[in-house]
Amino acid sequence: NLARNLLAQGVSAEALTRTIAALNDALTREVLNRVLQNHDLEGLKWCWLALGSEGRGEQTLATDQDNALIFAAPAEASDVHRARQGLLAFARDVNAALDELGFPLCQGNIMASNPQWCLTETEWRDQFTSWIREPTPERLLNANIFFDFRPLYGEAALAERLRDWLLARTQDNKLFLRLMVQNALQTEPPLGLIRAFQVSDEPGSEGTLDLKKRGARIFVDAARVFALALGSRFTGTADRLRHAGENVKADPRH
Repeated sequence: NLARNLLAQGVSAEALTRTIAALNDALTREVLNRVLQNHDLEGLKWCWLALGSEGRGEQTLATDQDNALIFAAPAEASDVHRARQGLLAFARDVNAALDELGFPLCQGNIMASNPQWCLTETEWRDQFTSWIREPTPERLLNANIFFDFRPLYGEAALAERLRDWLLARTQDNKLFLRLMVQNALQTEPPLGLIRAFQVSDEPGSEGTLDLKKRGARIFVDAARVFALALGSRFTGTADRLRHAGENVKADPRH
């Protein structure tokens, strides 16, 4: 109701989506706090990561879950396995609770309860390295989702160290950045030949236009490339574009 009232008042898209994201952040943190009481994670350093539109602080009313976990690895390999199993059990309960509260489970299983996305600091670095060194279309798609990560709960320093590490490896990587640009440019504006929009002909959505995939996505993807190239720590699209603009003003060579 709040979001609809703000929309009716003409509030900007940036302010509206940030308001929705802030409310969703508060709800998610409350869920994490309550579920944590039923799990023994004492002694573990971990952080719940928001990804995708939530990581960018650009959520709309209709949104599913995109999240992950990063944790500090214990010294012994057996302890790493034990820690991961405990975190996965915790994440399953959190994902189920969020689903019950109206945030559908991610159809692509990009959630913290997936062992593929519950990783140690080193494992996340290895994962990001594989995407940067061998950027296949599937890996570029993952990069678009995961490179927008934002710490939401727990040891935020784990996420910030990972961000510092990532930006240090993307700033001067011209090949990877070029491939990210090429991937972004695959999104074409939904324009027909003569003053008309190209609308969907898929069953159930005939005559509709997906403004996220065919409209906003190119700006989101472009802003991400700017951020990776400039070493920007911002995750929001508008902030990334502003930061890129300021850098161009300061140094036109950018």
